[in-house]
Amino acid sequence: MQKKYIFDWNHISNKLTRSQIEELKSYYKTYHRKSWAFKMAAKRIKKWKLLGNSMSVIFASGGIVAAIPTGSISLVAISTASIMIQTWMKHKNVDLKIHSCTFAYQNYEHLLNEIIDALRSGEFNRDDLLSKMNIIDNYIVDITPVVDKYLKKYDNKFSA
Repeated sequence: MQKKYIFDWNHISNKLTRSQIEELKSYYKTYHRKSWAFKMAAKRIKKWKLLGNSMSVIFASGGIVAAIPTGSISLVAISTASIMIQTWMKHKNVDLKIHSCTFAYQNYEHLLNEIIDALRSGEFNRDDLLSKMNIIDNYIVDITPVVDKYLKKYDNKFSA
């Protein structure tokens, strides 16, 4: 399997030194990796939410249909399964995980855009960029789930 290359830009400013370009590319690589991992995590959690909601609806509607010919015992059993699925999803904070992963990859995408703008315009203010990266990283680490398995998948998919 051929690994993908993430540095396909149509313009890099002549105002930047070689070391600044390499520094910006290393920042881009780091935050592209993080952005991709959180985006994949959000997609995966959304799939689990859809599956859970679908199963809950199927059990609930099946319980009503089964209760008509068999009595109320099957309604109670199947409704209990539906309630357990919804309770599990609330216990695992599925909605919060989706929201926090989405927040993380959107903020990392904003950082990627700033890095690309610096490469294209040639206006690189290291202190401002490092400050933004530090603030965003600190906040995201505190509110998001761990996405280590997606980081490993990223390493397999993209070039190092």
